[in-house]
Amino acid sequence: MDEFKTFDFHRIFFGDLPYLFLLEIVFRTAIMYFYTIVLLRFLGKRSMGQLSTLELAIIICFGSAVGDPMMGKDIPIIHGMVVITSVALLQTGAEWVINRNKRLEAFMEGRPDCLVENGLIVNTSLDRNNLSHEDLFRFLRTKDIEHLGQVKNAFFETSGLVSVWCFSKPEVRPGLGILPEEQIAEDSIIPSGTAIKDAGHFSCKNCGYTDHVSLLTKLGECKNCGEKEWSRSVEPD
Repeated sequence: MDEFKTFDFHRIFFGDLPYLFLLEIVFRTAIMYFYTIVLLRFLGKRSMGQLSTLELAIIICFGSAVGDPMMGKDIPIIHGMVVITSVALLQTGAEWVINRNKRLEAFMEGRPDCLVENGLIVNTSLDRNNLSHEDLFRFLRTKDIEHLGQVKNAFFETSGLVSVWCFSKPEVRPGLGILPEEQIAEDSIIPSGTAIKDAGHFSCKNCGYTDHVSLLTKLGECKNCGEKEWSRSVEPD
């Protein structure tokens, strides 16, 4: 076995591979960079935090490219430098192309999705973004929202955050409460077919559709989504 020599600067900076291998590194880097972008895009907005797809991709690529040459005795520094430089150039080029192509921008960055419209939950948007009702309600509670009757629109932004537009105070209507499930009494969930003993507003548990129900009237299916579970609405102050 050859004796290992520390501070062999040729090994540290250049290694023993032919210089043409640097072109192969550029090729490998390009493939992995674009594969990472596509994979991140299909993971959805929730996985991004507040970063865009390109921003998260460059962080992932830089992490390995910077870390490996620091610790690997068989990985010369120039290989890491080539990877970092290639990723930086690919990032700049990708941003330039995306900013000039609206369709590509929509694919890469996505579009905001409306989760609540005029107090009604848009369940198709929740399903598309792999969000549950509790996920939505948790976002709304952080905005000091008490019930859906306060919400004009809620958008799931490309950053993974939820932006909320509220009705003005005179426009607020009765709506579905958004308390955590563990704080909701079981007997507060009312199945369709139940005769109401106390007239008032009732909201669909699935979509938030709210209707006024008269005394002794039986609850039916939700007129908006067809579901059969209701709860008493939260009334505006």
